[in-house]
Amino acid sequence: MSKFLDCGKINPTSGCGHILVAENEEELLQLAAGHAKDGHGVDPSPALLLIVKANIEEGEFESSGVVERV
Repeated sequence: MSKFLDCGKINPTSGCGHILVAENEEELLQLAAGHAKDGHGVDPSPALLLIVKANIEEGEFESSGVVERV
């Protein structure tokens, strides 16, 4: 089962429609850090890490990486 994160749940006011998907938590956290910086101009911080970890979910996805919600 994949780990995933709905970026729009981290900051609902961002309007972000990306879902980050990875095989494990470590890979997902790396994707999230890159997306925060490249997609939102936000440097990862310990506070953001806690929020991200609290919002990680598990599910079945056919691909991994950053997927745009349609």
